[in-house]
Amino acid sequence: MLLFNLIRNENIKIYRRLRTWILVGIILLATVLVAVVMHSRQQDTPNWKQTLITQNQEMQQQLNHGAGHMPAAALDGMKQSIQLNQYYIDHNINPNHTTGWKFAVTAENLSGLLMAFIVVIAGDIVASEFSTGTIKMLLTQTATRAQILLSKYLATLLFALFMTAVLFVFSLLCGWIFFGFSEAGEPHIYADANGHIQHMSTASYLLMQYGFLLIDIVITATIAFMISAIFRSSTLAITISILAYFVGNTLVTALSSYSWVKYILFANTNLSQYVVGGPHIKGMTLGFSVTMLVIYFVVMNVLSWLIFMKRDVAYT
Repeated sequence: MLLFNLIRNENIKIYRRLRTWILVGIILLATVLVAVVMHSRQQDTPNWKQTLITQNQEMQQQLNHGAGHMPAAALDGMKQSIQLNQYYIDHNINPNHTTGWKFAVTAENLSGLLMAFIVVIAGDIVASEFSTGTIKMLLTQTATRAQILLSKYLATLLFALFMTAVLFVFSLLCGWIFFGFSEAGEPHIYADANGHIQHMSTASYLLMQYGFLLIDIVITATIAFMISAIFRSSTLAITISILAYFVGNTLVTALSSYSWVKYILFANTNLSQYVVGGPHIKGMTLGFSVTMLVIYFVVMNVLSWLIFMKRDVAYT
């Protein structure tokens, strides 16, 4: 019961702040803007096959003349794009036709913005108690430090789940409003980890992508939470958390040609790479990435616990 009350209090702190609802509003606004732009460009394109043929010719020329200067990931992506375009042509599937469910799949690309907002809350939730001095009041309660830290971590994950649900539900609503409710069973075409063309229903593909996204979100929130436990300054913790997220992913992309990059956390967070497109780093497997995520997850939570338990608040 005590832990439940602590979690409830942490949620009250999160949702009573104007900042939280501004972040929610930005997600909603971004989703609507994407829907408006896609709807304005939605039109019958009788010559779509010729457009795809031209794209394939241009990409093939790039492969023929610049393959030696392109990263392996870029080469694989271009080859898969050619395969997908050819599949659309051969099976008379217009990839420009957007349905409500397809829009929701596209809107999932806003997850980068979603991650940044989750990082803001997670990076602030512990550090703000020290920067404002309210940590002293928390520690005078009957709850132990471990219970306080656990309640903050669980509240962070609940907020992350809430924001993910907001994006999922609102993207579906926008999709249904702008593009219609039907065609959930329409096949979504994609290249698998082996470069073979596969398809599944758009609704199933959407749920699969959000399942992978939730794993990525939990790890990202844990990183920011650990940084929040390390630093006393709320501003510093948020800044470092956001930099860690964006710089980490950029670093993995830039160094993808090196095999040791696979041991970096951010190379393993996106598990969808083992279903769609294939791993970004050669030699990586699903089992390897899951193992790395578990190791990092345990280490980050242990560090958060050790630092918070031993931190002196006398001078806060």
